[in-house]
Amino acid sequence: MKKRLTALLLLIILTITVAGCENVEYITKSEAGEEESKNIYEQLDEDLPDLTPGEDGEVIEQSFVIATNKASVFYNEEGAASSISRAVEDRTVFLKDKYGANVTVKEVSSKDLTNELKTAIESGIPYCDMICVSAKDTVKLYTAGLLGDMNKLPSFDIESAYFDPNNAKALATNSTLYMLADPTAQVYEETYVMFFNRDLVNTAAGKDPESLVMQGKWTWDAFNETARAAAPKVYNKSASDILVDTFGYASYYSEGTFPLVMWNSCGLHLVDNTYKNPVSLSMTVDEITSYASKLKSSYNSRGRFPLEGADAAKAFEEGRLAFFCNKLDYFYALRDGTTLGSNYGMLPMPKYDENQKDYHCMVGSDARVFSIPKSVENADESRKMFVSAVIQATCASGRTTIKKAFLNHHIATYLNNNAETVMLQTILDSVYFDFATVYGSNISAIRRATTTAVSDYIEFGSGLSNSIASAKPNFEKYCSDNFS
Repeated sequence: MKKRLTALLLLIILTITVAGCENVEYITKSEAGEEESKNIYEQLDEDLPDLTPGEDGEVIEQSFVIATNKASVFYNEEGAASSISRAVEDRTVFLKDKYGANVTVKEVSSKDLTNELKTAIESGIPYCDMICVSAKDTVKLYTAGLLGDMNKLPSFDIESAYFDPNNAKALATNSTLYMLADPTAQVYEETYVMFFNRDLVNTAAGKDPESLVMQGKWTWDAFNETARAAAPKVYNKSASDILVDTFGYASYYSEGTFPLVMWNSCGLHLVDNTYKNPVSLSMTVDEITSYASKLKSSYNSRGRFPLEGADAAKAFEEGRLAFFCNKLDYFYALRDGTTLGSNYGMLPMPKYDENQKDYHCMVGSDARVFSIPKSVENADESRKMFVSAVIQATCASGRTTIKKAFLNHHIATYLNNNAETVMLQTILDSVYFDFATVYGSNISAIRRATTTAVSDYIEFGSGLSNSIASAKPNFEKYCSDNFS
């Protein structure tokens, strides 16, 4: 059964060869999208486990309450007609048909959610069945003792084919699972990517980074070479004019963030393989230094525009940056808000080198993850079985339908050609949550020994060995006390 589901869920909608752009089979928008969606749910109905029916043999209807910071992730807003909203609606119908789940959505702020969950524990009256808010806010809920362990749900196995193989285990804490990373939560817009100016890169530098991506040759060395060729003057000047000169690159989120985006683009994780394993540093200081030193030279170049935020975005939109790292949702501003939108393209983050198998685009800690409140962990067995089944069905369906809907929406609304479609598909396939980045967002004992140490080294040249050595005891104690 799992083999059938795995085959079904592997949505192959393009083929990329390494021979070059002319040998790429580009994706085309499916004319049978609704029929495909129907077939997916028919197969899921067969493969997903059934719950015990009522006395009349019918599915027992139950409320399934989701607390989230964005209702449209689970609720089709009136008047919404995009492929994404239709996929959400189809999933809601399926959950009711399969498990009798009447999905109710509570849109709530992080502060109000914390108060509501505390009140629920004190009163014994459940507030919700599932939570879907930002990863950093979920970490706050975890440290406040407000979350339940999803591994205690019956028949819940994140190694099954129902869950995303790249992300499901990324935030596990040894034998416990307090947050589930899954693209079904619509995380794509929080993914860090590289934008580029076609006039500067393709024309002035004579490079086509989209072709390099397709050939698996889009690396940090290729990035540096192309940026230098696109903005040669600043690389050869001791001092540059930030108001006039053309620069190689910039990042909207620079200090403390872009170094981590670079690090994660190389498939390097300071804390890894944490599912049913002790949480510990997965790389030695020498290994970290070896990789980080190369990234440090890329980061600290004369071609980097020294400002971030709106200043960096303004320079990019004025045509004075060859490359610009930002979250994927910046693409909307380029295509809707500028007269030169088609001159700006997007790329996955570069690889460390050509030996790296896949591209990796880090998902920021503002992206949503799934969790359950403490009340679910303490519920009766039948209720826990119901919650477990609905969460599994939500992720199993979303792995294909939400991802494809996101791509089709952009094909219809924003993308101009096949190459751009290939770039977006590559980005969607490369999204990755990083344990240290997520937990470090609100736990200093983890942050100081991992992300802060690496980002400070890449950014400022701080002593990496000393930084990790001084922070490691607190890191190990926290992990021992909380993740054993």
